[in-house]
Amino acid sequence: MGGRTARTLEEVLSYSRPYGVAEAMEAVIARARARAEQSERETVTAELRRAAERSGLTRAELASRLGTSASRLSTYVSGRVVPSATFMVRLRRLLDSMERPGAGRATG
Repeated sequence: MGGRTARTLEEVLSYSRPYGVAEAMEAVIARARARAEQSERETVTAELRRAAERSGLTRAELASRLGTSASRLSTYVSGRVVPSATFMVRLRRLLDSMERPGAGRATG
């Protein structure tokens, strides 16, 4: 259930709580949001794993270039912790710079 749709439904339910329907719909919304969040976490984790492989660096080297520790990077790659948007931008910029011709790495 999309974010806007869920918010609209919650607003409607706040005005009228018809015979148990509100509780049921709130439970549906909560489950849909949890599934969406899990899917987003999995997407970020997969992107991080691909990025680590694409970089050709060890996790310690990649972490150092990203300004974080190897243990923190590990929590991101495992999905235990979701990195910030700033971190993801930094990661993409690093990979882009590494893949440019003459950046010290062969491109394919």
